[in-house]
Amino acid sequence: MVENALSPQAPQAAQKTRPPELPKLLTPRQTSLRAVGMVFGAEIVIGVLWALSQSAWLALGLFVGAAMLWGRQRRGNLQAAMTANERAREFLDLGALDDAEAVLDEVLASRRTPPSIRCFAAYYRALTSLRRGDYADARARLHGVLDSQWVNNGRTLQGIAPGVYASMALAATLDGDLEDAERWRELGRRSPASLERHWFVSDAYVLARRQRWTELLEFLERHQDAIEGTVSGVGIRQLQLLKAFALTQLQEREDNYRGLHSGEDIHAMLHGTRRGRFDHIAKRWPELRAFMAAHHLLAEPFDETSGDPLALDSAG
Repeated sequence: MVENALSPQAPQAAQKTRPPELPKLLTPRQTSLRAVGMVFGAEIVIGVLWALSQSAWLALGLFVGAAMLWGRQRRGNLQAAMTANERAREFLDLGALDDAEAVLDEVLASRRTPPSIRCFAAYYRALTSLRRGDYADARARLHGVLDSQWVNNGRTLQGIAPGVYASMALAATLDGDLEDAERWRELGRRSPASLERHWFVSDAYVLARRQRWTELLEFLERHQDAIEGTVSGVGIRQLQLLKAFALTQLQEREDNYRGLHSGEDIHAMLHGTRRGRFDHIAKRWPELRAFMAAHHLLAEPFDETSGDPLALDSAG
């Protein structure tokens, strides 16, 4: 079955790091069964109303009125949840992670949130963890989104499937698990909704993590127009950072560097990148962390053993 092929079992390592509480996401099948139960319940209600009123028309009228009120409430819940998701996405784009997390946790905790929107919120919540550098939590949450089956072929959220798989590949790459990253990339590329633009950022990270500097620069050059036309501003800044990092690494190979890239201005590429904006990508990447520290891009010093931010003495 194609649907099941796109949702493999989580690796043991990811299962061990799964956070204690993940949002419960109903599958489409569970949602359908719940709807069938509601239909049977409605038939029972009509029968009871008819028995009490001895009027089929009155029973039917009461039921239709109640159904209209219920439908109105559901539409209101859907609109509220979608608005909250959009607000959280805006917070996420602005780097306001605390605000995004608070909104998304509220959406996920609410019983009124429709199942498909809950899955969408769970995806954004995973991105929040990723932006914090909490790769284990992000990967576990993304597993939950995939296991919910809402992003499978033919399902409501099939359109975001490539983004979910690309995020999973990126989280694995930043966590240093390149084998798992490649696996998720292959699975994501099978999705009918997959387009080249979904993979520019995650593929660039894989090349950089594998230290394939020349190949990375050629990749960015080959897709420059498509990247500028389809990748967000935050994504483009990350790619500029990786390009500058690659050029710095290539300086050690003087002949190739002089011939191909000597005209590139590394400082110009990094200009405008806010200090601390991308601390999360260097948590498990000592070489990149050293490069970012040398160019004053880190908001705070890191423990070189664990990659965690050091607690600074406020008195000092």
